[in-house]
Amino acid sequence: MEIEQIFPVFEEGRILKRDSLDFIRDYAPDFFRLLFGEYGNGVIAGFSVHGDGKDIVVGPGILKHKDSFLCMKEEARLEFDLYGQLIQVVLKKTKSRASLDFKTECYGLSLEPVRVLGEGEYELGRFLLEPGARLRAYEDYQDFDDLSTEFNTLNPVHIPFASEGGTTLMPFILRLYGKGVLSSPKAEPLDLCFSAACLNSPCVSAQFIQSYLSAREGTVLAGQDNGYWYQELKRLYARLVSGGEKRQKPKGLGGKTMID
Repeated sequence: MEIEQIFPVFEEGRILKRDSLDFIRDYAPDFFRLLFGEYGNGVIAGFSVHGDGKDIVVGPGILKHKDSFLCMKEEARLEFDLYGQLIQVVLKKTKSRASLDFKTECYGLSLEPVRVLGEGEYELGRFLLEPGARLRAYEDYQDFDDLSTEFNTLNPVHIPFASEGGTTLMPFILRLYGKGVLSSPKAEPLDLCFSAACLNSPCVSAQFIQSYLSAREGTVLAGQDNGYWYQELKRLYARLVSGGEKRQKPKGLGGKTMID
């Protein structure tokens, strides 16, 4: 399936067309560039994925690729018959073309066996679906651990969510982490602060995740990807939410906790 993004071209001496004005109404490139100019390439919003028993359905969304933005305004349906394989939903830029009046950027949306993606290719989730099973997705997750269930569940961990200076984990992933840890009696003050940020911030950068894990675990972590951040957070989540680690009492207070 191919998706097109059309941009009106305005030059001196050309006739102003109604279609060009309609495109201005529906798409404001200058607004996006000002708002997300410092962000890395990746998903800005949307692109939810679910199955309807026959097709894989990808919802509307916004993607940043270099200096341009794809605004997919309607859901797309992809026929699915790749049962028993680990599949990823791939959105990729395919070509560009220009006329005197318009510039068009084309993107392809496909289902493919999991592979390393190249320039201009973006994952929107991965899953291994068994015949007759229903694909569990966003509204079905039970907790933070449930995101990487092996079968019949959409794994959103590897989706590149655009943030300042690069990409990070999708916000709803971190909200699940924050929700679980914030209610844990074993959480340290640092865990509580990070969890509050996960619940209240529209986007938590990879640098912030790195700083939290480095401070929490006492190690220097750098140059990692979404899969690594999720596994590290999952390991810590298991200790705090279901493990045996207890919240430490402040030192030098004789075992008493002071509340201001």
